[in-house]
Amino acid sequence: MRFQHVEIGGVYAHLPQAIIKTAALEAMLRPMYARISASVGVLEAMTGVRARRFWPEGVMPSQAAIGAAEGLLAQTGFDRRRLGALISTAVSKDFLEPAIAAVVHGALGLDTTCLNFDVGNACLGFLSGMSLAASLIEGGAIEAALVVAGESSRGVAMATARRLLAPGVTFRDYADNLATLTLGSAGVAMLLTRRGLSPQGHALIGAEARAATQFADLCVGSEAGMKTDAPKLLAEGVRLARQAWQAARDHLEIDPARVALYAMHQVGVANHDAVIQALDLDEACAPRLYPDYGNVGAAGVPLTLALSQGALQPGDEALLMGIGSGLNVQIMKVIW
Repeated sequence: MRFQHVEIGGVYAHLPQAIIKTAALEAMLRPMYARISASVGVLEAMTGVRARRFWPEGVMPSQAAIGAAEGLLAQTGFDRRRLGALISTAVSKDFLEPAIAAVVHGALGLDTTCLNFDVGNACLGFLSGMSLAASLIEGGAIEAALVVAGESSRGVAMATARRLLAPGVTFRDYADNLATLTLGSAGVAMLLTRRGLSPQGHALIGAEARAATQFADLCVGSEAGMKTDAPKLLAEGVRLARQAWQAARDHLEIDPARVALYAMHQVGVANHDAVIQALDLDEACAPRLYPDYGNVGAAGVPLTLALSQGALQPGDEALLMGIGSGLNVQIMKVIW
């Protein structure tokens, strides 16, 4: 998928103030650790996540997305009346219906002609939303879109911690639910426009995607928790990433020597290291946010871009790269 007329007009991160240390979570789980003969500190040692952020009690995912969108519109000065679509892409939901996009659309006071809908694709949702928005712009249906994600992990993380404190929990139960304890919260928003509409636009060159949906059962999440076969998920995700990487290098004309930033989905140390090694990426160009932000779901890739954009120079190449439960992989190329 190639784009000739689409650019990124801006990306903005809206973050919670409350920082929750992994040590604090592990202190809560101390009785469980004693029962399963595990040492306090194992969670941070295994995942590399030393902290994450939580919104205050009662803050909804839509509010996180609204905060990010308002921040982005203020930063860019873009006329919201020109927006043709608002796409919400988060894993987190306020409720099953209506779409979170409808709540955000109403709060932003967008025009009645502005499309609004949710796109769900696990942690790959934001990149999927970007691809759809870019296709609408490329085809001439709209001239600008907002893609947002408001992730909130307090509820699921605390529910998982309480469940692990129940009698009879085994080390296997802990391992199956460990990924949930790494989740963090964030709001992100991105403006996509037809080329020429953004004063400081960055060209979106294209996207390459691959699927291996026979592995859809390796990571299954609900409001109460997430059960993950972490070793197999990692192995099959990396295998699929290799396929997507080879195709992206050809179809998107990627030269690793020219890439200044790999904005990768932030999961943990094992996943980050495995992808870098498998694809032979320059580690210095792949920022690690997971130690202090955890896994922020669909917000992970755009958060990495938002917090790293200050180091990019005009003409630099940036790759947006994610692996999502399903399994799905997507790689997008941007020229800054």
